[in-house]
Amino acid sequence: MIKEVKSLHTNTLVYELEEFISQYELDIIDKGIETVLKDFDTVNLMLYINVEGENLASFIKAFQLGIKYWDKINKIAYIGDKKKWKTLIAIDNIFTKFKEKYFDIDEIAKAWDWINN
Repeated sequence: MIKEVKSLHTNTLVYELEEFISQYELDIIDKGIETVLKDFDTVNLMLYINVEGENLASFIKAFQLGIKYWDKINKIAYIGDKKKWKTLIAIDNIFTKFKEKYFDIDEIAKAWDWINN
């Protein structure tokens, strides 16, 4: 399940993701990115993740989005309460041009600071 949250900045999209990440959720994020890129050169994402994972099709779709927006995504902040995501995101960050970072749920202010710098 996905829910868009009002953002503090017009070039930053904020979403809450729950359960499993599906292609449907990724399609919504894709459309949001396209909308922001009409007015800005780059986009930031803040994703509140309370998910168990994703299936293979979603993993492939997420990879394709990363390639599609390789030069258009500036940063992605992941907010959550499961430490496993911190390691997975750190590994993923090695393979992307844009920056990704995990923040614990009580570090939302730090996440916004990081996104804005």
